[in-house]
Amino acid sequence: MKTNNLVRESKKHKLNLIRGLSSAIVIFLIFLTLGAFVYSAVEKWDYLDSLYFTVITVTTVGYGDFFPQTPVGKIFTMFFSFFGIAMAFYFFSIIGKYVFRKAFEKKLKEHHEKLIEHIKSHVNKNSFPKKK
Repeated sequence: MKTNNLVRESKKHKLNLIRGLSSAIVIFLIFLTLGAFVYSAVEKWDYLDSLYFTVITVTTVGYGDFFPQTPVGKIFTMFFSFFGIAMAFYFFSIIGKYVFRKAFEKKLKEHHEKLIEHIKSHVNKNSFPKKK
């Protein structure tokens, strides 16, 4: 009975993790898209350059080849950077959590299978002869 509850809880946790990952991806992409639209409108950059700048900004790479020239663009960048970098860290931590969980579950399953094989071989070697 406890095993069924553990399996059910594990599936529920995995589903919540996938939902969180999906939500983080969608929100992050929307944030990048909106930022690119704002930079395109305010700075008069083409959309690809604006998207490039938003990605470079939130990932803190900052090559320096693009930077806002207008006062509105500079003010927007201050707020966009603050929230964008926080959102990028959250996004990447969710991805890391998902990848770590998958790797941990794989290792746990391998360990569990080895343990079962060890127990089976031990029981077979040490079992008493059956009485007739």
